[in-house]
Amino acid sequence: MKNYDFQEKHFQISDPIESYFECITSCDISDGRCISRCVEILKRNDN
Repeated sequence: MKNYDFQEKHFQISDPIESYFECITSCDISDGRCISRCVEILKRNDN
């Protein structure tokens, strides 16, 4: 993810599961930090 703030705001708009998958597809598979960030976004949206 190049811009976490933009991505995070974008992903808060739609369905949490859909947002998670959009986030994951924007990550490089080898970028564990990006994937972890997507999981955190999902956890916050799930509450």
